[in-house]
Amino acid sequence: MKHWYVARTKPNSEDRAQWHLRNQGFETYLPRYRKQIRHARKVQTVLRALFPGYIFVSIDTKHQNWASINGTVGVVSLVQFGDRPEPVSAGIIDAIRDGEEKGVVKVAPQGLKKGDRIVVREGVFAEHTALFEEECDEKRSFLLLDLMGRSVRVNVESEHLMAIS
Repeated sequence: MKHWYVARTKPNSEDRAQWHLRNQGFETYLPRYRKQIRHARKVQTVLRALFPGYIFVSIDTKHQNWASINGTVGVVSLVQFGDRPEPVSAGIIDAIRDGEEKGVVKVAPQGLKKGDRIVVREGVFAEHTALFEEECDEKRSFLLLDLMGRSVRVNVESEHLMAIS
C-alpha cells in the first residue's frame, strides 16, 4: 500500500529532485504558489515551492526500493525517525490539493480563506470590515468592502488585515 513521505532536497533543487524521482518510477507532489518578485523595476510572477527544500514522494515500502531515494540527484534524504521513513497523513496532501487552483496553491495571508470576515487595521480603509477575496501577491490582498451600499473590490496591504471571529 502506498503512503506519502517527505524528502528533503538540496537548496533550490526541488525541480531536479522531482524529475529524477519520476524517472525512477516514484509518484511525486511538489506544491507551488505564485509569488511576485521585483527586480530592476520589473515585476514578475513566478512559481515557487510551497515548502522550500522539501518534496512529497508516494512510496509502496513493500514493493519499491525506497532507500534509493536517498541517492537521487537533488535529494538529501527522506525524512526518517529511526531507520524507516515516517509517512505523512494522506489528509495533509488532500488538504493542500484542495487549496489548488489550476495546479497552483492559493496562499492566503494569516490563514484567511475566501469569504472570511476581516477588519482593516490601518490605512485608508482603517476600521472598515470587509470580506477577504484573495491574495494578489506576498504583500497585498483583495477585499470586498461595503462602500455606499455596494460591494467594491479594493486592494490593501495584507499586514493591515485581521480576521474577525
